[in-house]
Amino acid sequence: MNEKISINNTKSEYSIKAVVNEYINCVERIGLWESEKIIFSRYINKNDKILDVGCGAGRTTIKLYQAGYQNIIGLDLSDEMIAAAKVIAKDKGLDMEFVVGNACELHYEGNSFDAVIFSFNGLMTVPTIEMRKKAMKEIYRILKPAGKFIFTTHYMDNQQFTAYWTDEKEKWKKGEQDKRLLEYGDLIFSKPDAYGGDVVNFVHVPVDGEIEECISQSGFQLIYNDKRSNICAESQIVEDFAVDVMFWVCKK
Repeated sequence: MNEKISINNTKSEYSIKAVVNEYINCVERIGLWESEKIIFSRYINKNDKILDVGCGAGRTTIKLYQAGYQNIIGLDLSDEMIAAAKVIAKDKGLDMEFVVGNACELHYEGNSFDAVIFSFNGLMTVPTIEMRKKAMKEIYRILKPAGKFIFTTHYMDNQQFTAYWTDEKEKWKKGEQDKRLLEYGDLIFSKPDAYGGDVVNFVHVPVDGEIEECISQSGFQLIYNDKRSNICAESQIVEDFAVDVMFWVCKK
């Protein structure tokens, strides 16, 4: 990946066999986080019509369905992820809908859903603040009045990464940042896969005030946000899977 990052990189990244297999394993190995259970049950009713954007292989979609939230659709940019989710649901005997789709161009009528979720920092895999705002405006459009949008992000003042972002900020000031990056807060990292190669990941870590700006400019009202670590303790497997994140709950 030598060129500037784009949505095509995101689509390619989540179509790699090793990544798809990792997300398949997450359906049963991890399932819903305890914090997700708390937040979803607090803001979403079991009879609500829900769109799970960036659903991957169905970790949240399938587990929410099994918990009684059965008016739910899973949507993901990756054909391979959706194919995997369909197989898992079929094997479990679940009558569920999974579709391929782009969060920035949702093919649903306005006022169609009671709730939209975008879990595991999925919104932050959309490159550029303008494209993330576009996705949020699309989500706003398809939500019913008073509908809820729940998502998570990394946060820059996470003490685990203070030194990294201090160094990165200096690089941007000097113009010495990775030239593939589009904005300060963009992060590209690679990790070995199970097939002897490397999987390249992109995620954006928002700067202070960035998410509030996106929420406001998309038309939403922020009604709740807090760090996962403040909501509840998670199992070690969840802690190993994902560092602490910020939950955001918005209302149309």
